[in-house]
Amino acid sequence: MKLFKFLILLSFCTACNQKSSENTIHTKLGLDTATNIFSVTAEDSLMNEAINKAKNTIQEFDKALKSHNPAYSDFAVKKRYKTSDGGGEHMWIAGISIVNGNYKGFVNNDAEMTKEVKYGDTVIVRKDEITDWMYIDNNVLRGGYTIRVIRNQMTKEEQIEREKESGFKIED
Repeated sequence: MKLFKFLILLSFCTACNQKSSENTIHTKLGLDTATNIFSVTAEDSLMNEAINKAKNTIQEFDKALKSHNPAYSDFAVKKRYKTSDGGGEHMWIAGISIVNGNYKGFVNNDAEMTKEVKYGDTVIVRKDEITDWMYIDNNVLRGGYTIRVIRNQMTKEEQIEREKESGFKIED
């Protein structure tokens, strides 16, 4: 049974790109990702349903991103990267723009198992590769279906604490 590593960022601050004289420095969204790693099996029906829902609703993400609505922020998509054990690690990609019909952004997690990418790498993600999407709408999470699966497994007290830490709400 292969395990998938899902990097679930349950708290996001602001996503910003700050330009220095030669490099672009990316500020992470949220907390240290090492404390937000969840392992699930490939057969996890709730997580698979969440991934399918994200894939089937990606047009909502696109519409919000293209709207340039100032109430929307922290756009990110998630992509699965291969690991040496034959499994996969799902990584959040932030700083999203659309280039030739694909998403361009930077890896916003520290890789735990994959060697394909590392934090800060600029990557292109095809629409058929996304395993989740999210953005914040007036301090409310939109999308984030894999985040919701993990949240729904927490106690009410843990959910309240995560919401305080994140600065946004997850509505049921």
